[in-house]
Amino acid sequence: MKMEEHIKECQEAFKHLIGRKITDIKFKKQNNDCWRVYIITDKDTVVMTYCRDWICPEVEHRHYKK
Repeated sequence: MKMEEHIKECQEAFKHLIGRKITDIKFKKQNNDCWRVYIITDKDTVVMTYCRDWICPEVEHRHYKK
């Protein structure tokens, strides 16, 4: 996959946050080369995992019930 395609995928994943109210952010170290950021919003949680040698972070949306 080309760099431009990776950048587009990253941008689309983060567009999920538009219009949401961010209520908290938590940062956790996975190991020496990887980190995980939890972006908690008023509707769900976005989990971003990033490793040193990755071009783009992995983004996961976790839905929860109020």
